[in-house]
Amino acid sequence: MLKHMSVIAAVSLALACAGCATGPTVTSETVIVAGVGPVDVERLDVEVAAVNPAERIVIVRQGRQTWPVAVPEVFGNLQNISPGDRVEVRRVEGVILGAKRARKGAKPAIIYSEAAADSSFQNLPERYVVRSLTVTARFDKFDPATNVVNYVGPAGARTHTVSDPDIQNDLRRLKRGDMVELTFAEAFQLRKH
Repeated sequence: MLKHMSVIAAVSLALACAGCATGPTVTSETVIVAGVGPVDVERLDVEVAAVNPAERIVIVRQGRQTWPVAVPEVFGNLQNISPGDRVEVRRVEGVILGAKRARKGAKPAIIYSEAAADSSFQNLPERYVVRSLTVTARFDKFDPATNVVNYVGPAGARTHTVSDPDIQNDLRRLKRGDMVELTFAEAFQLRKH
């Protein structure tokens, strides 16, 4: 299991970082997830271009675009990933677990946490690993009528529906342009070609 988690971590991080490159190809389909509702399953096909296990960096490529991915130690060593490996990553972004103003001078970033114990994704059509991530992003706006937050992070402009009333109140206090830390639960899966 740990062997597969290393590859899953590296490539799933690549998916999130793909927005840092210009124009990666991401496709999606909508599924219904218990406790969350309709969600998009994003799919990204990448190739492993290089691996540096000592630095815990994997370089992934899609077409002529490449980008580095830092892999946390919790996912084990990177000995099972080789240049030329083709992988498909599927990712489902779940609920927002928290929102707060970022520290002064914060830049857009994505920080991954260990696998989360969350049953929100239990009825996905295939086996997924669940974890949490914190996105540091520039706050654009929160619409209390629709409960949708708009922000710009490393993956570009995004929107997300916020269902928790406490998080909605936290977002109402922010001003356009503020840097914010949004914590999400997400599920992801890897298929090696």
